[in-house]
Formats: sequence, structure tokens, C-alpha cells
Amino acid sequence: MRIAQWALVTLLAAPLGGAAARQSQQAPPSDQSSSAEQQDNSVAAAARRAQEQKKEQPKAAKVWDNDTMPSNPGGINVVGSGEVGGAQQGAPEAGQKPAAPVTPEQKAAIESNLSAAKAKLESLKTDLDIATRKYALDEQMYMGKPDYQKDKEGAAAMDAEKQDIEAKQQEIADAQKQIDDLQAQADAANTTSK
Repeated sequence: MRIAQWALVTLLAAPLGGAAARQSQQAPPSDQSSSAEQQDNSVAAAARRAQEQKKEQPKAAKVWDNDTMPSNPGGINVVGSGEVGGAQQGAPEAGQKPAAPVTPEQKAAIESNLSAAKAKLESLKTDLDIATRKYALDEQMYMGKPDYQKDKEGAAAMDAEKQDIEAKQQEIADAQKQIDDLQAQADAANTTSK
């Protein structure tokens, strides 16, 4: 394999070496330095021309699709200017009142509710983890029986456990939504109280 690679390199390099030797024989010795300068200048000129052509080409417009949009969960995606229909985003509409300042008691209540909701979410996640592990073990026990298809009570118990897991997943989703809402309220309270 290496012999073939060397042979290929030799075949490709041979015409270049022969052309360089012929050029040096044809050019007088005093012109060698000027020939090298001309060659350097032609390379530099070609590079300048390529760079100018690149500058003259119009830039492609950015296309936003599902592949180029940022996909960080809970993040904010901003495409275009901050104006929607001539009004700044986040600015109160003409008929809306600006947000009233939050009292320290309201801020403390929001923080308390937020910490309680986070504790509830952690508890639900722990319950889901336990239920999932129990289901996996029970499923192994159920499937390990030679005649598990005939075990109607076992199948019903497995279905009940699966429904319990799905209910816990829904509770977790609801708790996460509540936390997100409370966090938004807390953030708003922090910005209006400053």
C-alpha cells in the first residue's frame, strides 16, 4: 500500500520537477530573481483579485428554520427587531396600566410559594423515580413467569402501575408549569421593586 502511495507521489511530482528544470535552463541566470519576484507578484495579485471578488458577492440572507433556531428550553428566541406592529415588546399597550410596584409582603409570599412549589416538585420526582423502579421490577417478575399471559391479575396490576406513573408524570409537568409561573412573578417583582 505504501509503495503505491509513493509511486503516485513520484508520478505527480515528476512533471513539476521537469517543468521547473526546463524553466531554469531557458531563463538566463540574471533573470532568475526577477522571475521569482514576478511569480510572487502574480500569486499576490491573484489573491487580491479573489478577495475583491469575494467582497463584491452579495451576502446570502439568513434563513430561519427549525435547524437554525436556538433550541434551549425555557430560553428566549429573538428573531428580527424588538418591535411588533410598531410597539416595543414588553411596553404596556395603550389601554394597559404599567405594573404596580410589589410590596415586600407580596414579594415574600411569592418567594414562599416558589420554594414550596420547588419542594413539591422534588417530592413528585422522587415518587416518580420510586414508582418507575417498582414498575420495572414488577414487570420483570410478571414477564419471568412461564405462563404470564394467563395471569390476568398481574396484567391488571401492571396496567394500574403504568397509569400511576403517567399520572405522576402529568403532576410533575403541572408542578413545573406552576414553578415557571411563580418564577416569572418573582422576576417581575424583583424588577419592579428596584
